Amino acid sequence: MVSQIRTTLVLFGMMALVGCQSLSGEPRQYGCGDIPTYADNVCLVDSWVAFGLEAQRGDDEWRDEVLERVGQSRMDQKAVRAVVLSWDGPGQWAQASNFYKAAIGSAPPRLQPLLQQWLNELEERRQLYALRGSNGSRGNVGSNDTQALKQENEKLKQQLKEMSDKLEALTDIERTINARD
Repeated sequence: MVSQIRTTLVLFGMMALVGCQSLSGEPRQYGCGDIPTYADNVCLVDSWVAFGLEAQRGDDEWRDEVLERVGQSRMDQKAVRAVVLSWDGPGQWAQASNFYKAAIGSAPPRLQPLLQQWLNELEERRQLYALRGSNGSRGNVGSNDTQALKQENEKLKQQLKEMSDKLEALTDIERTINARD
C-alpha cells in the first residue's frame, strides 16, 4: 500500500510540474464544476485527482447535482459516478465498486492506476464496514475491535490529509511555474 501511495504521489508530482493549462492558455481551475472525462491530455490525471478531492469534500447536494449532470452510458461517466458514490454512504459503495470495475479497463493507461487505487481503497472501506457490521450483529463488539477500527480510520484520515496537503503544495508549485510563463 505504501508503494502504491508513493507511486501515485510521484505521478501527481510529475503532472503538476509539467503544468496543466486549458486551450485558452489560462490555468485550469479545479473544483468549479468540471466533470472529468477520459480525454487523454496533459490534464487527465490532474482533473481526476481534483475531482476525487472535490467528491471527498462534497455534500449530498453536490453529489446529487453531479449525478444529475452526468450520464451512465459512457465508461468515463461510469467512472465519475464511481468516484461520487464511493464518497457517499455505505449503501452506495457496492454500486460504486461495480462502476469502477466496469470503467477501469477502458480508461487511458495513465489513469488506470489511480482508478484502481481508488477501487482498492473503497473495497478496504467496505470490508472494514462489513466487519464492523458483522461484529455488531453478534452484539459483542469487543473494545479491541472498536479500537482497531478507530485507529485504522484515524490512520486513513491522516494519510488522506497528507496526500491532500502534498497535492495542494504541488498545485502551488504549478501555479508558480505557470506564473513565470
